[in-house]
Amino acid sequence: MALNEEREFESRIGKGAKISGKLVFRASAKIEGEADGEITGDEIVIAEGAVVTARITGSRVTVAGRVSGEIVARERLELLPTARLKCTITTASLVLNEGAQFDGDCKMPKERAAA
Repeated sequence: MALNEEREFESRIGKGAKISGKLVFRASAKIEGEADGEITGDEIVIAEGAVVTARITGSRVTVAGRVSGEIVARERLELLPTARLKCTITTASLVLNEGAQFDGDCKMPKERAAA
């Protein structure tokens, strides 16, 4: 999924906002500011410039900003060229675009089961 600035998200944490705690999104969500804690939802986008320190759980997760913590993407995780991750990843499908930086561990349980 390419990060499309024109696309509408039902939930958004805007630039300049800083939020902490447990966030549960029932629709697509985009984080452009700062967040820490626990983030859960179906489709989660961490925008370029966003800084997130959290455990992120979602079906589809796209990262263009900075993430520290843990990401569990049940279907797909995409790291865009500006992504900077220092975390543990668990996902069925990983898309790593040229330029993205990832420091941590990655587990792909479905792939191991198929092997």
